[in-house]
Amino acid sequence: MDEGVFVERRFELGDGEVVARFAMPVLAPGGEYQCRWTITWPDREQGHRACGIDGVQALMLALRCVHAELVDSEAYRSGRLTYLGQADLDLPPTWGAGPLYAFRPPEPHPPA
Repeated sequence: MDEGVFVERRFELGDGEVVARFAMPVLAPGGEYQCRWTITWPDREQGHRACGIDGVQALMLALRCVHAELVDSEAYRSGRLTYLGQADLDLPPTWGAGPLYAFRPPEPHPPA
């Protein structure tokens, strides 16, 4: 699925990697937007598409689909599939809620 891919994410899997790719959402003949996605594992490739009322929704749903596929995998459940060395894959629905986004209050500025 290289044609139309506009974003991808690489996950660690032992000495290898798993790559999730997302195509640019397109308007389908039925009026919905579709976003194709693939997950390339070391031994196979799987893919599908997510549909939404606009391109943003289609992309967000595709991200959620990939997240669900990854966390349901034996590789993830056994702790071998990570992103930046962490179990948080940084995809919706947990996007922005994991340890990669730990809030640190800004440091106060000295008076001028």
